Amino acid sequence: MTGMISPTQLYQQAVRSAGEGRIDSARRQIEEFLKARPTYGPGWHLAGRLAMQQGDFRQAVQCFQRCLSLLDGPKETPADLASVWLKLNRPDEAVRLFRMMRNEGCWNDSLVLEAAGCFLRRQEPASAMEAFQMGRAVSKTPSVYDEPIEQLKVHRPKIAFFCGADGDTFLKPILSYLQQRYPIRVFSGSRAEEIRSLMDWSDISWFEWASNLAQIGTNLPKTCRIIVRLHRYEAYLPWPKQIHWPNVDVLVTVGNSYVLRALEHWVPDIRKQTAIIRIPNGVDVDAIPFVRREKGKNIAFIANLRLVKNPMFLLQCMYELHQIDPEYHLHIAGKLDDLLLKQYLEHQVRILGLEKVVHVHGWVEDIDSWLADKHYLVSASVIESQGMGILEAMASGLKPVIHHFPGADEIYDSQFLFRTAEEFCGQMLSDVYEPNAYREFVERRYPLIRTLRLVDELLASFENQPFKVAAEQTGASAVCV
Repeated sequence: MTGMISPTQLYQQAVRSAGEGRIDSARRQIEEFLKARPTYGPGWHLAGRLAMQQGDFRQAVQCFQRCLSLLDGPKETPADLASVWLKLNRPDEAVRLFRMMRNEGCWNDSLVLEAAGCFLRRQEPASAMEAFQMGRAVSKTPSVYDEPIEQLKVHRPKIAFFCGADGDTFLKPILSYLQQRYPIRVFSGSRAEEIRSLMDWSDISWFEWASNLAQIGTNLPKTCRIIVRLHRYEAYLPWPKQIHWPNVDVLVTVGNSYVLRALEHWVPDIRKQTAIIRIPNGVDVDAIPFVRREKGKNIAFIANLRLVKNPMFLLQCMYELHQIDPEYHLHIAGKLDDLLLKQYLEHQVRILGLEKVVHVHGWVEDIDSWLADKHYLVSASVIESQGMGILEAMASGLKPVIHHFPGADEIYDSQFLFRTAEEFCGQMLSDVYEPNAYREFVERRYPLIRTLRLVDELLASFENQPFKVAAEQTGASAVCV
């Protein structure tokens, strides 16, 4: 009899049987229907729901996945599939569907909370926190996540950050991200006793620079996990010799291999004393205005003028360009506090005849507005760890023209690098000018979210392996468990 029934009638029968609670009949009918109409999304969706009702979750997954591959599947399918994955104790798979749930308009806070609960039962608090955070960011009622987030934070590792006089410029986005996920304190004192007190409070102490505070903290009795983040300048001074590296669990570098080589000058066996990982600084591209520029002749140089920034070579490059095309102008944003360097640069500008094309603006507060009429960002540095100012300028659409410092080719594409004054001129005079490509380079290579997630992964790796001090009566020293 079934063979005489049209596919449309079969589908209607399956719907009717399902509504009447005759699930076995409904499943047989929908299976017959799908043999005739294998590309009908609602049919696969119904088959998935019927399988789910009978606890046949793996079959339900297959049906919902097939439904998602078709253009006419019901919008609630992502939520249904997420629900099935949770029944199978696969919260990771469920979380991958959350963005689709949002986009399809079938967001379900209960599923997010259930996924987080699943992660917690599996002793994966970091994943649970990410589920909560995603829910709070997307939900129409974000307040439902406030209490579970705060309850979870209390049980996560306590993290202390030490910045000192070097400042928290590169740490601010990390702090903003982590404060939503962990109990955080930032050191604001100046004495060794205060450092020790905060380290005793923390489960993880993060020293943002491999300098004086890291030297003090790592030479104290070890009571917590210790992370030291090395930027650049510290590797070229004796600070690393004064840090007790065996007490450091992880050294985080942000830049190229030459900075690490400089560190090895002071501590040749550093790789044996501590673990080393590289986490580049990330650029918040969304916070940087993009200007669709045409090729022009205004060159920007952004840096406080110091010998390491190599302004002497920059003037030589500018002199060569001026001989070819006197319409190019160099605009310098940054402080010039070194009297010796100030006298030299002023002297060179005068004797090279560059007074009308080299403009020193001093410290610029609103750098985005200042860059609006510029076309190139030049760097002449003898060394950079990564060059955040360069990357941020690229994100705004400026063409980067970068002196090939040691390790530059580890950070930037070779097309952006120059070795000589002649190559500098070639870069400036080239017809290649692609603002969109410069921004896309930064988005692809150095997105802030990737940096934040790598930092979070590092901290979470200590979550189930806290540092503990053996009981005093055993006479044992601190051990990692």
